[in-house]
Amino acid sequence: TLAICACTPAVEQLLARGYFPCAPVRPSLAFNLKLLEFISIHSLNVAPNATAWAASLQQYWARRGLVAEYGDTFRKRLATALHWYLVLDNCAEVSVSQNLHRTWVSYRTADS
Repeated sequence: TLAICACTPAVEQLLARGYFPCAPVRPSLAFNLKLLEFISIHSLNVAPNATAWAASLQQYWARRGLVAEYGDTFRKRLATALHWYLVLDNCAEVSVSQNLHRTWVSYRTADS
């Protein structure tokens, strides 16, 4: 349960709990960050297929009585969440690499 207010948006609350929303404003579904990481790593080794992942997840959860049938909207929400997770993950990696490079250059310059 999330307590939605202007001071703490749903997206921030979800991320703090380890979930990535399917939309930046008023998300209707969120996915575990570890699951999105697993799907992104899996996609490095096989062709990315959000449709297959969505169908598999829905069947897996349905057998456990955890999720109602969302149909094609589930696939769209998963694909959107995965896309933006990858965008942010790539941006974070670039930022860290750039900061490490600046630090290294600064260290080498100071050492000279």
